[in-house]
Amino acid sequence: METIKHTPIHILFIEIAPAQADLFNELSQTCPEAYELRQAHGMEDGLQLVHSAKYDVILLNLSVADESAPAAVRELRNLSPHSAVIALTDSEDPAFPEALRSAGAADCLDKALLTNGAALWPLIRQVSNNQALSRKLTEQIQFVASQETLIGEIFAHNSDGMLVLTRDYVIKSLNPAAAEMLEADKDRLIGETFPFEVSTSATSKLELPEEDGSSRLIEISAVELLFKNEESLLVVLRDASQHRAHEIELRRDKERLSVTLELIVDAVIATDNSGVIERMNKEASRLTGVSSEEACGQSLGSILRLKNPKSGKVMTDPLSELLSAEHADIPFKQSLLLERKGDASERSVTAKARPITDDVDGMTHGCITVLRDITAQIKGEADLIQNGRLHSVILLASGIAHDLNNMLATIMGNISIVSMNLAGDEGNAKKLEAAEAAAMQAKSLTLQLLTFSKDGAQSLEVMTVEKLVEDCAQFVLRGSNVKCVTQTDESIWPIVADKVQLGQVVNNLVINADQAMPAGGTIRINIRNRRLRHAEIPTLKAGEYICIEISDDGIGISPEDIDRIFDPYFTTKKEGYGLGLASSHSIIDSHQGAITVESELNVGTCFSVYLPKTQKGLVTPAVSDKKDPKPDSSIHEGRGRVLVMDDMEAMMHVAGEILTVLGYEVEFTTNGEEAVEAYKKAKESGNPFDAVVFDLTVPGGMGGEEASNILIEYDPDMIAIASSGYATSNIMSDYKDSAFKGVVPKPYRIKEMSDVLKRVMG
Repeated sequence: METIKHTPIHILFIEIAPAQADLFNELSQTCPEAYELRQAHGMEDGLQLVHSAKYDVILLNLSVADESAPAAVRELRNLSPHSAVIALTDSEDPAFPEALRSAGAADCLDKALLTNGAALWPLIRQVSNNQALSRKLTEQIQFVASQETLIGEIFAHNSDGMLVLTRDYVIKSLNPAAAEMLEADKDRLIGETFPFEVSTSATSKLELPEEDGSSRLIEISAVELLFKNEESLLVVLRDASQHRAHEIELRRDKERLSVTLELIVDAVIATDNSGVIERMNKEASRLTGVSSEEACGQSLGSILRLKNPKSGKVMTDPLSELLSAEHADIPFKQSLLLERKGDASERSVTAKARPITDDVDGMTHGCITVLRDITAQIKGEADLIQNGRLHSVILLASGIAHDLNNMLATIMGNISIVSMNLAGDEGNAKKLEAAEAAAMQAKSLTLQLLTFSKDGAQSLEVMTVEKLVEDCAQFVLRGSNVKCVTQTDESIWPIVADKVQLGQVVNNLVINADQAMPAGGTIRINIRNRRLRHAEIPTLKAGEYICIEISDDGIGISPEDIDRIFDPYFTTKKEGYGLGLASSHSIIDSHQGAITVESELNVGTCFSVYLPKTQKGLVTPAVSDKKDPKPDSSIHEGRGRVLVMDDMEAMMHVAGEILTVLGYEVEFTTNGEEAVEAYKKAKESGNPFDAVVFDLTVPGGMGGEEASNILIEYDPDMIAIASSGYATSNIMSDYKDSAFKGVVPKPYRIKEMSDVLKRVMG
């Protein structure tokens, strides 16, 4: 016969009277294998064991029948509500066992049973099983109650109409939604007969008339259920009118979206949040070599193989990399190579991705990836650079600008020194002033050359455009048979812009207008404030902008050419390179603006430049009296030792003379290595330099930036000043995160040098 194995019962034996240890020993000797028995000496020890472990049964050995016994039972039940407490007593008081059960004891036994294992252990297992069953029953009752409450809430608040019917269609219960659909009072419908046929196997539809003569479509479904112990029907009424209208509108939206996508010239791919393709247009299929039907359901990375044309690195997760690299307001920038599936050919593209965000809940519901094929444009750039024309011009412009700045620095430095010695000689002072003004105009020319050669960053400032536009127009039209008429709104809003680059745009547009009227005419420039509505200019957000309109009465632009005029290297001029409008478009785009054009053949052309208004206030420059013949009135003299590093001997000597006139002791070096050695040697000898003036660029040697980084680690208190002919380099436009404490762009006069030395040296 097979032995029945029981799950071990964990028992805690608590002796309130510690002297009765022999009882536990007797109990242990009769304990079967299916029981685990542990002893506690006294109530305090028992409470600690109950707190640290779980027990199925607690045997509480009571020595006396007094008022503390029920309290002990109650305390154990509170601490371990899942344990069955069996009280062991030898009391002959018939009321005592009942008091213990009232306190929570599962049973009350005579101590004599402790020595009768055959009777005790089955009783303990029965009590344990009863306790487990009671616990499960309580849990099930609580679960059923919670489910009934949940179902009641769902029933009451469901937007679908719900009714409970008898088998004879008598309404036993219904929710508010059902009463509203049936247009009747909820309480009055109870007990009434439901007037429509229902089926548990199929959904039926019913049209209910409305007061305005229309009808409402209701879907009816039913399911059998037991309601209050009676067989019943749960009938669900669903208003399908809005659902049907929504389906129609959704289908129309999809059709409109499909038409729109196919009209977009760029490749558009829509994906869900996990990067799985949901749809793509024909241009995307052409670029990738994968049809829309084949692509849908695949991951974006499986059909979009993008790589960096320089490093050859392939994007492993194109969607994530594009989302992290592009901000929503940044236009197309870096070109990438797209490997086309099938023929393995490569196309040059620009790519960007944007998340689709719900304005209501702020949740992201997918992404849009847009690709633009720029293969032809890249090829044109490569051809032009290969021919050497543009590349040679850029190198020449950069070199000329740098050398010219150094020469101008020598000229202007000498002029400022000589001017200090001509106090009282008004005639010669005016001549030097005229020479200095001419040098300053040449300095402006070097800035334009540096901008053309892209040899630096933008130099942005808060400004208004009226004077800049008028000055540029007058300069360009000097000697022309075309006149210019300018109209300006009152209080033109300020903008943040690079004056040189913005002037370059105005120059290009005025030159084009002038050349469009070879027989003469009038150029009209209108500067005004504009508040743009949403999508009024497709590439701009709604908001406040200034608008510069430049229009002419010239030959106009043909419809087939107008879409290409901003493309690099596209031109209709025999001697042109197609860079003017392309660079203008790039400059305005980098200023977060837009440039548009309207034209009609033989009628004229109008270019409109939009630039965003800034909330920053204009900085009013200090007013100076240009007629004051005393150039040294604002020059600050000083004392100390200054180290000058410059590779151009003439510039080095001029800097030395300027510093000597200002009162400083000067030493010279020609490159970074010499400057580092001289600075360390002077400091270690106890005669350190108070400041160092570094030329940033030293052909074939260490420049000022590298030397200053070495010395700032050697001496964190070093005062370094950057001086360079590349006035728009990163250091010269923003030196705050570098080793330099100030900058003095070349060419400079004695005043600029004295100002910066006073500021950095106090």
